Amino acid sequence: MIWIRLLQLYWIDAKKNLHKIRKVIVGGLKLEDSSGIILTDRQRNSNIDLTRIFACIAVVGLHTFPREHSVGTLLVYYLCGFAIPFFFMSSGYFLLNRGIVNWNYPLKKAFSIIRLVVLWNLVYDILKSVFEVYSTGKLNIEWLDIPQDIIKSFLQKGEMGHFWYLGALIIIYMLLPWISQKLLEQKKIFLFSMGIVCFTVQTVSLVMTYPLQAGVIQTFRVWTWLFYFLLGSFIEIITFRLKNKIHFDAHLILTVVVTGIVLAFHYYVGTRVILLEGKILKAEYFYDSILDVIWVVLFFSLLLRINLSKRVEEFIQKFAGLTLGIYIIHFPLRLIVARILKVNSLTEAVCFWLIVLIISAGITWIIGKTKIGRYLTKI
Repeated sequence: MIWIRLLQLYWIDAKKNLHKIRKVIVGGLKLEDSSGIILTDRQRNSNIDLTRIFACIAVVGLHTFPREHSVGTLLVYYLCGFAIPFFFMSSGYFLLNRGIVNWNYPLKKAFSIIRLVVLWNLVYDILKSVFEVYSTGKLNIEWLDIPQDIIKSFLQKGEMGHFWYLGALIIIYMLLPWISQKLLEQKKIFLFSMGIVCFTVQTVSLVMTYPLQAGVIQTFRVWTWLFYFLLGSFIEIITFRLKNKIHFDAHLILTVVVTGIVLAFHYYVGTRVILLEGKILKAEYFYDSILDVIWVVLFFSLLLRINLSKRVEEFIQKFAGLTLGIYIIHFPLRLIVARILKVNSLTEAVCFWLIVLIISAGITWIIGKTKIGRYLTKI
């Protein structure tokens, strides 16, 4: 039929245009791995790795800068709010522009994630028991509680509750084969639909002065993570258009200005409009805001526009390999460091953040040198 042929021609033209955009930005070299996912050249990987490094550094900040201490620490905390959207966008950037993905890839990823979470819960429980022996002289390992701890960690509970992100990632991976089959226009409609849901949730939350997201743990806020995941697949096109319309310096200035506006908005809403259980609002309750989306898009695309030297690329690629390990280790580590270092000022908070970040990176690097390192720091 004529309309089917027209649709085919439109899709072919869209793919050609997208290929041209990739060629302009990163040189267009493509490779394919054993899972059927197309990889890109070193320059492109380095810029995406850079976004992941920024996200990794920021997520440590989210867990180390206290919201309730001072205006300074609160603003830095809110400044780190781009971290989780960056993680999902970087995944979408790679996975949704690579053609159809079969079930082999997400199933392997899901298995790797579950294995990693199981191993780290075992490691944590064993280390906790060792410390108890050292302090009390008694050995007490509740082996029957370990399966429960593993489930809790996916559900944002317990000492390893930050594994909610990996639980959400499993959900996204399970949807990947279905999403990857959609045409470009269908993905746009899907993105627009998720965006409407996000903006509606945020608007209603502001009107009611209560975050609707609080009723759903982060693992299952699928509308938000799908939105940023899908947005990541279009960020290349957005970057290309921004590159054609505004100079890099103007892009940088615009990003700084919007960052200031976002921080002011977060501070006002989080301290005066919406107080959850009498406490300052967490950054997670702003992810659905259209202002945050604009901020994240400007910042992410700015990093994609940076021209990296070979030395910088080499450093980025090495550091990027540590990001998952840092994400895993920093969460329980910060509790240990907090017993030694008391945070009473912005300067001390910065020191706390740096110490946790550096030690987490060091431990990850050491683990990476062992035979089991790839099971503990890679998925």
